[in-house]
Amino acid sequence: MRYRIHWETTYTYDAPVRSLHTELRVLPADRAGQRLVDGTIHLDPPARPFALTDAWENRYHHVDFAAPVERLTIEMTAEVDTVDTPAPEPPLAPLLLRLLTQPTPRSPEDPRISALADGLAGSPLEIARGISARIAERCVFEVGQTDVSTTALDFLDHGRGVCQDFTHLLVAALRSRGLPARYVSGYLGPAEGEEVGEASHAWAQVLDGDTWYGFDAANGCDQDGRYIVTGIGRDYDDVPPMSGGFHGSADHEWTTTVRVRMDDSPRQPEQHHQQEQQQQ
Repeated sequence: MRYRIHWETTYTYDAPVRSLHTELRVLPADRAGQRLVDGTIHLDPPARPFALTDAWENRYHHVDFAAPVERLTIEMTAEVDTVDTPAPEPPLAPLLLRLLTQPTPRSPEDPRISALADGLAGSPLEIARGISARIAERCVFEVGQTDVSTTALDFLDHGRGVCQDFTHLLVAALRSRGLPARYVSGYLGPAEGEEVGEASHAWAQVLDGDTWYGFDAANGCDQDGRYIVTGIGRDYDDVPPMSGGFHGSADHEWTTTVRVRMDDSPRQPEQHHQQEQQQQ
């Protein structure tokens, strides 16, 4: 399947900020089961995004603004090909694989979390489905009840949250069984009968053999071709769409829009390429 994605975020500061730097993890990844056909990042004010790679082999972009900034707009457009069936991946380094079995501040170790996996048997994906079903019995999807700082244990106690919260809880419960599990950030294509997907998304992947199988606890389904990966890590802190800082004292407001559309008539490019360019 081929999808076209448009992501745009605008930050407005109530006073100029200096030495603004930003890291972006918004461009779809090139990895097993997914191919980035074309990708562009535009910035206003204009600046050059530098492509880097982190320890999890996620490609991200670093941007610096030397002049004072009062308003920052970042726009990303991309075309990406996906498949429904998970593909094997090269093995991770032993240390990285071990880290994916360990608790983190957002996906901690706790008896209440490990209880979600008690008595479950079968393959890692079957265990993930069982845990997800138990999460669904206790938790509901509701926007506005949690924020970016919420942990899996907070969510379990409160019982209401968004995809990030469901994913942190599923990851923590899988790791409590010694299973390597990773947090995935990305986009979700439109469901059947929809024209546009309008949100970023998060889901979990669990390792079985040499293949990572994705499971979306918030929607109670397996990862298929609608799931578009931007990055993977231990939890949200490894793959936030935007992060950074600045010098100065200013409050800010921000808006984000996401549009994911299926391309029913994909063109075949002469060359696989991706671009990072400044806004003209």
